[in-house]
Amino acid sequence: MVGWPKPGRRRDVSGDATQGTVKVSVVVAVYNPGEYIQPCIASLLNQSLPAGEYEVIFVDDGSTDATPAKLDEVAAQHDNVTAIHIPNSGWPGKPRNVGIEAAIGEYVYFVDHDDSLTVEALEQMYDMAHRNGADVIIGKIAGHGRRVPRTLFRQNYERCTLETAPLMESMTPHKGFRRAFLDAHGIRFPEGRRRLEDHVFVVQAYLLAEVVSVLADYTCYHHIARSDAGNAGFGRLVPQGYFGNLREAIDVVERLTEPGPRRDLVLRRWYSVEMLNRVGAKAFAGYAPEYRREMYREIRSLAMERFTSPGIWADLGPQYRVRSALLRADRFNDLLTLAEFEAGLVLWNRLESVDWVAESLTLDLSLAVRAADGTPAMVSDGVSAPHFNSPVGDVPDDALAVPAGVEQPLAQVLFRHRDTKEQHVFSTDLQSPKQIGGPEGVEYHVHCAFDPTSKAGTALRSGVWDIFVRLAEWGAGSSMTRRVGANRAPSLQQPLRPAILGTQSRPAIPYWTEQGNLSVDLDQKTRSISVASRDSLGEPLVSRDTDGLLVRVPLAVHFGPGAAPLAARLHAVGPGGDVEVCVRATIGDLAGETFVQGHFPDFTPDWELAVGVPLERADAEMTRLGSTLRRAGGLVHPNT
Repeated sequence: MVGWPKPGRRRDVSGDATQGTVKVSVVVAVYNPGEYIQPCIASLLNQSLPAGEYEVIFVDDGSTDATPAKLDEVAAQHDNVTAIHIPNSGWPGKPRNVGIEAAIGEYVYFVDHDDSLTVEALEQMYDMAHRNGADVIIGKIAGHGRRVPRTLFRQNYERCTLETAPLMESMTPHKGFRRAFLDAHGIRFPEGRRRLEDHVFVVQAYLLAEVVSVLADYTCYHHIARSDAGNAGFGRLVPQGYFGNLREAIDVVERLTEPGPRRDLVLRRWYSVEMLNRVGAKAFAGYAPEYRREMYREIRSLAMERFTSPGIWADLGPQYRVRSALLRADRFNDLLTLAEFEAGLVLWNRLESVDWVAESLTLDLSLAVRAADGTPAMVSDGVSAPHFNSPVGDVPDDALAVPAGVEQPLAQVLFRHRDTKEQHVFSTDLQSPKQIGGPEGVEYHVHCAFDPTSKAGTALRSGVWDIFVRLAEWGAGSSMTRRVGANRAPSLQQPLRPAILGTQSRPAIPYWTEQGNLSVDLDQKTRSISVASRDSLGEPLVSRDTDGLLVRVPLAVHFGPGAAPLAARLHAVGPGGDVEVCVRATIGDLAGETFVQGHFPDFTPDWELAVGVPLERADAEMTRLGSTLRRAGGLVHPNT
């Protein structure tokens, strides 16, 4: 260990934070991360929690790159950082356990060496955990090329259990655990090279915890897929070993529960995600034939051996229930036919309307899940509930139907920054599905309204944002995502109105891309309000006031409530090419209409107007108005 023990620190065994104690110990298992550890280190050193109230323990699992020396250097420079070096064990279980033993914090929080925390992550998670006496605290996780829980983070849970929150969605170790709780129950990670060691650890904690807290309204953890695909869990799955490790996790569940709803709830997650997912859709259809047979053999063997309670699959969506029925009936070929059908399903969408209301961009969409030939995934006779349109016959009716307890369809709009891939998710109002008989199947209609300049009070970064829609259909366990706009109503063929929003008066310009998709340019990074309004600029209005000649040009621009006038450009171009720039030009709202206006000196004949809003680019394009200011009879007036 480097720099250990750290002075002035002791373990809090009472559960109450006192002077000199550590609230959170962050444990990072490390092995040959290379450059990918830099963001992790930076995020851990930049926490809002005072350095004296948390510690970082890097446990290096025998790295052979330059990482050991780098960790020693960081530990030498920071009193709350420790570097521990152990011989290579081959998997994160051993170094995490070493970190637990070394930790002196009230809570132990696990971070992967290629991930990072947000600035207030430790402070906000500790505050929630401490006020609730939580044994486990889960902070919101954002995925970057990695799957993360969605349902779990729809709301905060101050105090919850397995039965009151969808905790089984989150089985990775990226959580905080009360150290005294881990010690009291002897909860540690299985060690050695193996899969699902985190599931064994987490499921024990869930089953034994009296209180779990979930912080959903603040993103704490960035779960990142490395560009070199070097994340530890990305290796090819060996079916026999993988499902052998899953049996060990099931052993824990059977030891800690009695047969019944609680056990079924826990096993349902593994049955659907670890097993049925692998005999369906693109996964099963895309396996090499020999590997497909091997995967099927191991999954079916485990299903018939340990997943025998009908309560496990009773509340799954119809696609999963059909897979389960075929798996249990040993119908391999039909299961493959089903997987090929599912693999071809896509999310169809049509943008019905888009407009501005107050500070929100409002979208109305029609959605449906269909195969390339138009075959729907869900059908209905318009009377009974929708049911899965299975491509194979002789499937029990109760497997095809949507069970009462299954999660309803969920549609979300995704707002994604084109350069950084930062993404924000907006909820929608999903109307009752339109149950269309015949070949079209079930169609959904959704409405979404969101402010494209901010989310949860935080200003969104400037640049181009692309718009997607995501649909999870009837407890399908997975969702489909597609760009919005290329298929749109005939009324949406014209350019869209830009907007000026918020007290900072930020320009937001929706537009159609070259592929016809809908995007929003925030703060005029690639286009200007004037160019966006080219086809809908009104005729200039000219009058005199105490400051001279006032020129006011109507703009087809939405002006949000509370927005202040925005500085603009208003030019007059003379016949010889000389330019007169007006004084103090602004875009503002007057009696519900938006104008660009400014003062000019008196005119000689025939000056052509041009209008624009400043861009970061020096060569910002100005839009010619197609009108001139003409002097006639001593008066200046517009003339086309």
